[in-house]
Amino acid sequence: MSDSTIIQNDKQHVWHHLTQHKAFESSDPLVVSKGKGMYVVDTKGDEYLDATSGGVWTVNLGYGRDEMVDTVSNQLSKIPYFAGVVGNEPAAQYAKELTSIMPGLDRVYYSNSGSEANEKGYKLVRQIAHFHNEGKKHKIIYRDRDYHGTTIGAMSSSGQIQRTKQYGPFAPGFVEMPN
Repeated sequence: MSDSTIIQNDKQHVWHHLTQHKAFESSDPLVVSKGKGMYVVDTKGDEYLDATSGGVWTVNLGYGRDEMVDTVSNQLSKIPYFAGVVGNEPAAQYAKELTSIMPGLDRVYYSNSGSEANEKGYKLVRQIAHFHNEGKKHKIIYRDRDYHGTTIGAMSSSGQIQRTKQYGPFAPGFVEMPN
């Protein structure tokens, strides 16, 4: 597929996270095609230092690492995914390693994103409060200027009005405190 086709497909069919697409009427979006180490290359061949680790701080080990490709490929050939309702070997092994460096914590709950992790945290806190206080204590405090994600629950605890004002109403029980 040509670079111009990839860019056209992106402009016409991809909705970019936290992006105003009006600018793409007069210019092309940045479309990255590969990476090596801490650099990414766009479809036009221009190289960029990835100072945000994948745009949202998720590629902190870098790009194009052969040992990671081999490890992931090996796991994909065994079992690529299974829902968290049952266990699997890499999840059990990693949870053991992770909890060994987390004093006082002995279990791990896996999630797909920061927003989802925050949602689960809110549910856990409210479930515990319901069990111990019959639901009387349900409020969750967050600080102004906090950012916790882009789901409705996560935005309910976000103190960044410029990111959230057009999406309300939000989930009840969240209380903003000064930072």
